[in-house]
Amino acid sequence: MDSLGWALFTGRDADLEPPSAWWRGPAWIKGVLTASALTVLMVLTYGSWARYLGSESLPLVFFLLLLQLVPPLLVVRFPLTAVRVAAVGMAAATIATLFPTRHPPFGTTLSDWPLQTHVLPYLPVLALTLARTKPGQGTGISIIAVVLTTAIGLAQLPRGGTKTLVSSLIVVTVTIVAGYGMQQRRRALTQADTAERTAVEERTKRTALQERALIARELHDIIGHHLSLIALRTDSARYRLPDVNEATAEEFRALGVAAREALDEARRLVGVLRDDDTEPEHEPQPGLAEVPGLLDGCRASGIDVRSRITGGDGVPAMIALAAYRILQEALSNAARHSPGSIVDVDVRRERDVLVILVENGPATRVPAPSADDGTGLAGIAERVTLIGGTCETGPRPGGGFRVAVTLELTGVA
Repeated sequence: MDSLGWALFTGRDADLEPPSAWWRGPAWIKGVLTASALTVLMVLTYGSWARYLGSESLPLVFFLLLLQLVPPLLVVRFPLTAVRVAAVGMAAATIATLFPTRHPPFGTTLSDWPLQTHVLPYLPVLALTLARTKPGQGTGISIIAVVLTTAIGLAQLPRGGTKTLVSSLIVVTVTIVAGYGMQQRRRALTQADTAERTAVEERTKRTALQERALIARELHDIIGHHLSLIALRTDSARYRLPDVNEATAEEFRALGVAAREALDEARRLVGVLRDDDTEPEHEPQPGLAEVPGLLDGCRASGIDVRSRITGGDGVPAMIALAAYRILQEALSNAARHSPGSIVDVDVRRERDVLVILVENGPATRVPAPSADDGTGLAGIAERVTLIGGTCETGPRPGGGFRVAVTLELTGVA
C-alpha cells in the first residue's frame, strides 16, 4: 500500500531515474513525428467522443481530449505526473461512456466506442514511466493500471462481453512487462557504463604510475651521472688541487660520501618503482642533441618532417630528456593516425620556457588498425605535470592533430 500511496499522492517526478537518450536523430524530426501522431490521435478520438456523447457535450469532449493528449507531452520530463493525469483521464473517460447520446452527430466512419482510441496514449506513458522507476516504485503504478483496465473492461461488458475484459488485461500486462523489461535494460546499461568508466579510470591511473616509474628511472640515470661526477671530483680534489689542507680534504671526503649515499638512495628508490622483470638501462638518456637523429629516423621511415630547432643550448638534462620523449611520442602519434601527412616540428627557447610544437595535417592514407588507447598523450601530460608547464593536445580546425607543450626552465638545475 505504501507504493500505491506514493504513486497517487506522495511521489515526485524527481524520485524517478533520469530519461534515457533513446532518440539519436535530429530534434526537429522527433518534433514532427510527435506532432503528427498527436494530431491523428486527436482527430480520431474527437470524432469518436463527439459521435458518442453528442454535440451538446462538446466541452466534456475537449476536456477528455486534454486529459488524453497532455500525458504524452509530460512523460519525458514529468513521468509520474503524466501517469496521474492519464489515470484521471482514463477514469473520466470510463465514466463518460456510461452516458451516450441518442442522436450521434457523425456517421459510422469512425469508431463509436471512444475508449478504443482513448486508451492508446496511456500504454506508452505507462511503459516509459515504469522504465524509469527505482526498485519498489513501480508496484503502485502497475496496480493503478490494472484497476483502470478492469474498470474499462467492465464498462464494455454490455458491448463486448468478457472477451474484451480479458484482452484488455492481456494488453496492459504486456505493457507492464515491457516497462519492467526496459527498466532492467536501463539498469544493465547503467552498470555497464559505470564499469567502463571505472575501467578507464583504473587504466589511466595505471598508465600514470607506469609513466612516473619510467620518468623516475630516466631521472635516476641523469641524477646518478651528476652524483657520480660529484663523488669522483671530491675524491680526486686533494690530488688535483694544490695546497689542499687536511680540513678541506676532510670536507671533500664528506661531500663524496654524501654524494654516494644519495646515489645509493636513488638506486634503491628506482628499484622499488621498477618491475621485477625490467632490466635497468645502462645507455645514456637522450636529450635535445639527439633530436636530429630522431627526426632523421622518422624521415627514413617515410614520414615527411619539417623541423626548426633553436635555443637548445644550456637546457637542463631533465628538461632535455622530457623534450625528447615528448617529441618521440608526438611523432609516433602523427605516424599512427595521420599517415602520409606533413609533420611540422618546432622547438625553441623563449625566456624561461622551452616551447615544443608538433603539428600534422590530415591523413592521406587510411591509418592501419592500432591498439593505441591514448596512453602516449597521457604520458606527455604526466611529464609536463611533473616538470611544470602547459600541455595542449587536440585536433586542428582544418584536420590533423596538434601537440603544444611549454616546459618551465626556472627552478630546474
